[in-house]
Amino acid sequence: MSEEFKKILFGLFEIYDKEATADKAKIYWSTLGQYTIQSLKAAANAWVRKSQFMPKPADLIKLLGGNNKHLSADEAWALAIMASDESNTVVWTREMSQAWGLARVVYENGDHVGARRTFIQMYERLVDESILFNKPVETFVSLGFDKSKREDALNQAVFNGLLTQDKANHYLPKPENNLAMLENKNISEKSSNPIAHIANIRKMLKGGLVNAETKAN
Repeated sequence: MSEEFKKILFGLFEIYDKEATADKAKIYWSTLGQYTIQSLKAAANAWVRKSQFMPKPADLIKLLGGNNKHLSADEAWALAIMASDESNTVVWTREMSQAWGLARVVYENGDHVGARRTFIQMYERLVDESILFNKPVETFVSLGFDKSKREDALNQAVFNGLLTQDKANHYLPKPENNLAMLENKNISEKSSNPIAHIANIRKMLKGGLVNAETKAN
């Protein structure tokens, strides 16, 4: 049992005024030890905000199932603020979009500090609710009109875990197949040469006939 795990678990025991014993700790460790410390901290914090009762291992496991893709409030704000410019492509979750919808009014009134505070408070509340009710993380792509910014935004979303590479590729322009284009060009040029050659032959023959008729007259 790691020291970080003990801090989280004994912190919960202390908050809820429960007796911490070695046997209890072993049970929590055997059922929760495979999860990352970061995920456990997030689940414990979400539970403390919403419940006045000590969580059982099953309670925390339920929360852990829905928390693996939620960004921190600061990370979410850094992405959501991009939506203030319609040229930007924004990749965000349902919680981020809803929180920005409320904070946007404050932002457009010129209070950027208040907008950030409003966003973070709303975002954390929405994330806590999603975790508690085990709602799946839904990601949306809002395409901006500036295509030159699109690739960077989508690649960042892949890095953040909001999108898979396959989904990101769906919004990116398809790479041109230069080899195929070159082959088509060569085929086109070759197919046009016989036509041009025949046209030249016909022109020469026609000119010869005209000359012959002139001499005959």
